[in-house]
Amino acid sequence: MRRAVAGLMLAILVCNALAGCFGDGDTSGEGGVGDGSEDLSIPYTEDGIFTCIDHDNLTRCWQTHVPEDLDPEVAVPLIIDMHGYASDSTVHRALSSFNDIADEEGAIVVYPDGVSGYNMEWDQEENQAWNAGWCCAHSARDDIDDVDFIEKVVNLSMEMHNVDADRIYASGWSNGCAMAQRLAMESSHVFAAIGCMAFYLITDHVDYYAPIPVMEVHGFLDQVVLYETTAFSIPFNEEMWTNPEAYDTGAIENMYEWGAHNGCSGPVETFELNALYSIQGFDNCVSNASVRLMTIYAAQHNPYSNDVDDGTALGDIFIGTQGLVESSHLVWDFMSQYSKDTETEGLPLR
Repeated sequence: MRRAVAGLMLAILVCNALAGCFGDGDTSGEGGVGDGSEDLSIPYTEDGIFTCIDHDNLTRCWQTHVPEDLDPEVAVPLIIDMHGYASDSTVHRALSSFNDIADEEGAIVVYPDGVSGYNMEWDQEENQAWNAGWCCAHSARDDIDDVDFIEKVVNLSMEMHNVDADRIYASGWSNGCAMAQRLAMESSHVFAAIGCMAFYLITDHVDYYAPIPVMEVHGFLDQVVLYETTAFSIPFNEEMWTNPEAYDTGAIENMYEWGAHNGCSGPVETFELNALYSIQGFDNCVSNASVRLMTIYAAQHNPYSNDVDDGTALGDIFIGTQGLVESSHLVWDFMSQYSKDTETEGLPLR
């Protein structure tokens, strides 16, 4: 009898060790089989093109673009690309051109979604927003922890794909750009560099910040986030209506602020100047954490090559550069120079 019991126990242990024979087929990341998710530390679900997790009692989702020809044995860069206020991951994915860049250069792109909510009492529909500091809207007022959410997205992406942990980058548009800069400040241990479009750093410096390279692209004719001030963004947070700091930041000041955060010395340099745009900033910075401001002279709030195609009248206003300035490619050229592993800094991807 004892031998029979011992044999049964041994069979159970071997069965569990070999492949989880008692699994129930769940693919949530909590013991699912068949997709490797049983080994992941963060529970997740899949809903069509979306991957979702429960974060602070909210369902948070994102889309992932993986080029078809990636070698799964080769670690590749990861780009987190965030939509603007009142947009979403699907619209932004069609706007930013990072899918094309990933296909050309060999990288993975994640397009996360902000939290939906109402900005003002009279709003007729919910809009998605990021808590990038004092902006924007409900996400800032409710103090949504988007920094932790994005860090969890990064961690899960690294477990699901062969990601080079030294080459993780952040980008975004408008509210998503401010979020990318908040990540640069508060998650500098995660990101090798960031480069984004049409907003500024609107959160405070943190003591644990370690300088990383930062690039911001801005249309000189921006009619939403003005080139010289954030005054038009104040309605998104009534607590900032009487705060002078909320009116001070513009594109040039933002460049100088990042120069100070990164310990840059010397005067502003001009790295490129032509009929369409200029690129200025600092190179002599702590840890080689260069700072760039790209000014597109004729661009408005949308400095991308593509137009915003969201089917709304407002979207029709946000026309891109029509291919005259490939801003996303220039941002990628800047970011991809940098790696947490300084020995491989500047090497081509493939």
